[in-house]
Amino acid sequence: MCGAAALACAGLAAAPDAQARGGVEIEPLLGVGVSSVARERSGAGGDDGSDVVVRVTPGVRIASRGGRVEGSVDYRLSAVAYLRDEEDSNLQHRLGARLRAELVENHLDLNLAGNVSRQPTSIFGNQSADGTLTEDNQSEVRNFSVQPVLRGVLGGVVAVQASATARHGNADTRGFGTDGQDVQLTLSSALPAKVGWSLSGTRQIADFEAGRETTTDRVLAAVSFRPDVDWVFSLRGGQERTDIASVQSRTYDNWGIGVAWTPTPRTRLTADADRRFFGDAYAVTAQHRHRRAAWAYSASRALGEGTGEGIVAVNAYDLFFDLFASQEPDPVARDALVRSFLDRNGIPPEAIIGGLGFLTRAASVRERHQLSVALSGRRTSFTASVYASRSERVDTISGAIDDLSEGAVRQQGLSLAVSHRLTPRDSLSLRATAAQTRPSGDRAASDLYSLWLTWSKRVSDRTGFSLGLRHSTYDSEEPGRDYNEIALTTALNLRFF
Repeated sequence: MCGAAALACAGLAAAPDAQARGGVEIEPLLGVGVSSVARERSGAGGDDGSDVVVRVTPGVRIASRGGRVEGSVDYRLSAVAYLRDEEDSNLQHRLGARLRAELVENHLDLNLAGNVSRQPTSIFGNQSADGTLTEDNQSEVRNFSVQPVLRGVLGGVVAVQASATARHGNADTRGFGTDGQDVQLTLSSALPAKVGWSLSGTRQIADFEAGRETTTDRVLAAVSFRPDVDWVFSLRGGQERTDIASVQSRTYDNWGIGVAWTPTPRTRLTADADRRFFGDAYAVTAQHRHRRAAWAYSASRALGEGTGEGIVAVNAYDLFFDLFASQEPDPVARDALVRSFLDRNGIPPEAIIGGLGFLTRAASVRERHQLSVALSGRRTSFTASVYASRSERVDTISGAIDDLSEGAVRQQGLSLAVSHRLTPRDSLSLRATAAQTRPSGDRAASDLYSLWLTWSKRVSDRTGFSLGLRHSTYDSEEPGRDYNEIALTTALNLRFF
């Protein structure tokens, strides 16, 4: 947790400067939750996983949107006590941090990022809607990065940007750590014009704890054309040299095209397609928002950065943070917007709504499609998300064993949520999720279905209470893993300012 402490201290140290120039918000938090969970396995003849779980979570949220430092730090420490299986009691850390410090005005920035979360270690282990009774298949995953960025203009016509990124990721499950270093230099046209250009060179190194170290060098030249203010077209080409897909480094030709269309401030469409050493890579995003609705579609196929996070499940906060990007570009203001929306609709920020995650020990390629919508009425809100993904290992030289070492894994599912405000301070929400896992070969497929009913009450402006009932069903082709689960949850959340 040294990285978490460093990021938090950086945010606190910057507070006086941010407060003087644009304002800083420091918000202490406290949450207390109790869950009574009863689980019965198929054919087991009775209760096989009942327990009462008490969770006490102090935390702090720091946000700065002015001066030389901008960003936010959200840190929570949970003391989790299992009343029946006391040996499972533990401390859990959660961190989400994004900070940008302008060290030299208009020339030198320092970007800091940190994330600590929990997710399944293996997609083939026990799965749960919230991980309460699957401690044997849960890992605390930590990722931190530091990136100085130097930029300037030569002769008034050539923009220069150089960056170096150090990344470190690990998990409390041995063998899933990764260290990485990226270096990039980019020259581009500095003056606005219909035709632009850029030339970039990058080196990326990833060192997997239980795998091997790989290096990728890439040189890319690009031209862009803006016929009017709404459209931008781009064409790029170059080469990359890498040892990810072979024992010795090999050189591959790269090329790609792109288009961006922004007809209104509320509508944006981008599409990029590239040919890489692992085949086709692409990224498509489409976003549109009305007064009370936001729609988003994304599709991508890309190489994992190798930061140790593996294939990450998408939680509610991440989904709506992306969904509201066109509505609020500023990340700090968007953070407050998303948290207010989730709180108002009774959706926990950490709620998993985009698949079940798992960890990897070698470079992988992930293909993902997701369609999301959020509708907000005067008293009723509706959110929906449907997704499909396919993950496969691209480093076939590595002998490391993980969920992708025997073939690809496909996941698909959906999440639906309806929230209705009964009174100005009371709301009732219903949330349903479904996640299906389909691995290649003869490995066991599985399905996880969950239904939540939650009543939330805003006791005061700084105090909230909720009472929830959850039913989950897990079906697996692995013998002995099927179960039905019923959980009663209560939670009290306090904000001190």
